[in-house]
Amino acid sequence: MSEIFKIVALRYPSFYLQEFERAVAFYTQVFGEPQTNEESIKGWFLGDTWLTLFPAVGMAAVPGENPRNAEFAVQVEEPDQVDRLYAALLEAGAKACMAPEDTEMYVPMRFCCVDDPFGIRVDVFYPLKGG
Repeated sequence: MSEIFKIVALRYPSFYLQEFERAVAFYTQVFGEPQTNEESIKGWFLGDTWLTLFPAVGMAAVPGENPRNAEFAVQVEEPDQVDRLYAALLEAGAKACMAPEDTEMYVPMRFCCVDDPFGIRVDVFYPLKGG
């Protein structure tokens, strides 16, 4: 760890997507209506940070392309919510990667992951007691 600075948190996962409107519909089905009203920015306040989608034009690192090998994690409030959010993501059109299970990644947790229809991996987890 650097002695020059101390990281407090990592925030604001943002993705630039070719099928912007379809991606907005996918995440709206899972997380509800976005809390932003701008035409080219859609964001959901999840927990203590924003998940933001942009069209893959203009300011995108590689305009016209989807992210590659991108991933974000959602921590839920109760262990059974891992299973419920996993089911909601699959129902919305995500592809199963790892079904919910108790495992250990840094700490013991209930964990699962899916790939959304746009190539982004979505992890869902709940830290288990003792972790």
